[in-house]
Amino acid sequence: MAAQSENETLRREGYGPTSLVVGQRGARTRQKIVEETLRLFEAQGFHATSVDAIAKAAGTSRSTLYQYFESKDQIFVELLDECGSALMRVVRRIGPLGPTRLGFDNLHWWLGEWAYVYDKYATMFVQWASVDTPGTSVRPLVTGFTKAYDARIAQRLESSGVSGLEPLDAALAMTSVVHRFNYFRYLGLTPKRLNPDQLLDGLAVFVQLLLFPETPLDVFDMVELPPHPKRRAARTAPARYESLENVPDRLAGLRPRAAATVRQLIDAGAHLFAERGYHGTGVDDVVAEAGFARGTFYKYFDEKLDLLLQLTRECAENMRELVSAFLDVDPSAEDGPTELRTWLTGYLPFHSRYLGVMRAWLEGTTSDPRLLAVVGESTRDMHSSALQVLARVRRPHPLDADLAAVIQGALLEHVPQTSLQQRPDRPASEIADLIATAMERGLFNPGPKA
Repeated sequence: MAAQSENETLRREGYGPTSLVVGQRGARTRQKIVEETLRLFEAQGFHATSVDAIAKAAGTSRSTLYQYFESKDQIFVELLDECGSALMRVVRRIGPLGPTRLGFDNLHWWLGEWAYVYDKYATMFVQWASVDTPGTSVRPLVTGFTKAYDARIAQRLESSGVSGLEPLDAALAMTSVVHRFNYFRYLGLTPKRLNPDQLLDGLAVFVQLLLFPETPLDVFDMVELPPHPKRRAARTAPARYESLENVPDRLAGLRPRAAATVRQLIDAGAHLFAERGYHGTGVDDVVAEAGFARGTFYKYFDEKLDLLLQLTRECAENMRELVSAFLDVDPSAEDGPTELRTWLTGYLPFHSRYLGVMRAWLEGTTSDPRLLAVVGESTRDMHSSALQVLARVRRPHPLDADLAAVIQGALLEHVPQTSLQQRPDRPASEIADLIATAMERGLFNPGPKA
């Protein structure tokens, strides 16, 4: 046997899931690492969980952990594969779909199974949105799974006779809404007065109409229409959110040259938060993107949170204008489809710029009361405007208005991003048309023609 070089690192072969030497004890250790990682991800999030913390929780050493996994990312990938396989198994068990009682019953069962899988692996699904560190194996794997899943569903939808939407677009819209709806349900952002069965019923009605808008109304007899709450008088968006008074404007009172510098830092932050996420972006990244020294950032901002607050301020101001414009849309009017697509075309650049900011809102990145107050006012006004627009359409099907407004939020928040993941060169006009079509079929649907 050749002598070992003094400079050659000694390391045993890794104990992967297919390793022949791992043994029963090693298998238990490996499973313990996976289980404790899942628990820590739930408690602390992906970015805040360290390899040392995982090793300590699993009752092992850092070096032992590395015998089983090369990195924290690899543990995440294994968990992702586990929950992804569970979703694929559910797809394979879907019965025939269509505008019939049997088709709706099969769809309802599928969405119930999907919700069960989501709840079982909720930690992983929640982390999907925040695990976006460039250069790791995680991001392309998440995107790759999403594409494969949508392609599998698209095949099923095409064989089921879905028309009026390209099968892949129908699958993309459906999976985007269902994934985001379950995420909102997990976060407690769905109507509190609706029980879990009513939430599932409403989601099933929307997806059925999205796929088969001509579905006869008697197909929905199995779904009980929840009681509607007493409505307060409709209110339009305020001239200005009161909460913004507590968020200082970092551009106020600056000379033109200083204002231009701050604007570059703000723009760099918006771009990086959208590309990498708030947690994945550091101050050094922002100044490098903007082309300044680190000291320049701290001349105008005390910490990264101040940059997020400034972007939250700007996002809320722009959202207020979008809410006001959305109130002019009347889906039942002759020019309603054009109005809706025009509004969506204006919404997409806003979504692209502030994607990272809105993600930070949803992920509970900070408990800063100033940010939470702005987020609260912004989301309430968007929900209120959705209710007012929905009220202009006679909707005989059993889809609760508050639930429909939540589903609209899921469409607006998630479809633009997933559309570009499927086709990075997809024109904005096509994305706007897809969202509009989904809203018209699933939310503004006046029922089948007599």
